Amino acid sequence: MDRRLSLGIDFGTNSVRVLLVDLNQGTEIASTAADYPSGEKGILLDRKNPHLARQYPGDYLVALPKAVKNCLQIASDMGYSPENIDGIGIDGTGSSPIPVDKTVAPLAFHETFRNNPNAQTWLWKDHTSAREAREISELASHMRPEYLAKCGGAYSSEWFFSKIFHCLKVDKDVFDAAYSWIELSDYIPAVLCGIRNIHQVKRNVCAAGHKAMYNQQWRGLPDEDFLGRLAPEMADLRMRLYSTAHTSDQTAGMLDGEWSD
Repeated sequence: MDRRLSLGIDFGTNSVRVLLVDLNQGTEIASTAADYPSGEKGILLDRKNPHLARQYPGDYLVALPKAVKNCLQIASDMGYSPENIDGIGIDGTGSSPIPVDKTVAPLAFHETFRNNPNAQTWLWKDHTSAREAREISELASHMRPEYLAKCGGAYSSEWFFSKIFHCLKVDKDVFDAAYSWIELSDYIPAVLCGIRNIHQVKRNVCAAGHKAMYNQQWRGLPDEDFLGRLAPEMADLRMRLYSTAHTSDQTAGMLDGEWSD
């Protein structure tokens, strides 16, 4: 009997975890993990600001092959072949948005911004945008109450737009240099599929939902009028984000040859 396998990859707060499953038997074959090398247990902190928590996006690309190779080696010793892997599923902490250029490269990969915390991944537990979250909640309660009705009645400092709005306020150089922003859980599939055009990236509806106030009832993301009431730059950014989000039964793309090797 041909063995059909599935590889699950979870990008957590401190490490990436990999799980290989036998789809015929519904059993776990092997699991491994690899820590992120930067910061304190993978988190970039600021001693002067306890609310700040960022990650260096390059850590994901270092830890990923290490964890996958170790997992597949264990499986190989048990008689399983990576040739039988039918699909790869990705998840990541959220909301963890990353400022990127048009080619989906994080700004942190640009020498100008390499050591700038605002050009890194804004980790889910970064709470520096609490004031911006309140501004979004207050505006939505009067202007677009339906937005809040879908996310528990208040917008969070842990979510997509509050973090981007805060970046605009504290570091306009990074905001202006970012062509778009992408969730960690969308960035990794784009990398693995070799996608180098931000407009070709398929965004996942799980992260888009309450975290980015996405809903098909109002044609996707919050409208430009609403975002423009926060700041004109936020309205301008909307067209460089996305208009459609996809469910997990749709593929993000095919595995890039370099990553396959």
